[in-house]
Amino acid sequence: MNNIKTLLKVIPIFSELTPYELEQLSSISTFKNYGKRENVFLEGEPRESVFFIQKGQIKTYKLDTNGNIQVISMLHEGEMFPHVGFFDKGPYPATAEAIVDTQLIIIRVDDFNALLTERPGIALKVMKILGQKIKMLTERVQELMSDDVHHRTIHALLRLAQENGQEDEEGILLNTPITNQDLANMVGTSRETVNRILNQFKKKGLIEIIKRRIRLKDVEGLKDTLS
Repeated sequence: MNNIKTLLKVIPIFSELTPYELEQLSSISTFKNYGKRENVFLEGEPRESVFFIQKGQIKTYKLDTNGNIQVISMLHEGEMFPHVGFFDKGPYPATAEAIVDTQLIIIRVDDFNALLTERPGIALKVMKILGQKIKMLTERVQELMSDDVHHRTIHALLRLAQENGQEDEEGILLNTPITNQDLANMVGTSRETVNRILNQFKKKGLIEIIKRRIRLKDVEGLKDTLS
């Protein structure tokens, strides 16, 4: 129990709870480890729980009618998912997969909804998170509709840097290990096209690739390319 309380305390929306409230929350929480590439849930499965990332990273994606993958989110420590469906009985809206070895805190949906009713402060934080995610998804839809693939790729890199980038002397290192196929699935193109675009950015000194991690070496240069 004390271990779960410690894990809950580092989740942003629970950080202001009192010890007694954390005790109550821990009584309805469990945690589970997921291995790299292991599914947490599949799109269309009955929605049973809400998840919080204590350690690791999660990718959520959907399949279109042709079986193509569309990456929705790349999530990291402290984030919650799924981001829709708290107040209805619909299924999971997307598939969630562990990118690396990941530890999740799990709360059943009915228990979580009861918590939101009892704790309006937590409910407000959840609504704020949902609002941010809706804004992000709206921006992504606009990008997919209006931008060419070069611009969509730049937007995706800048968004990943903002969400989970680590600034150092050489630029901003994306902490999310992402494959070229993942990036292609985010921007709605082929892996070959993303390979070609990333190689162009590398030749211009805008980025560098270290194993599966990308460093943005010239953020302003990438932004200028959008002009």
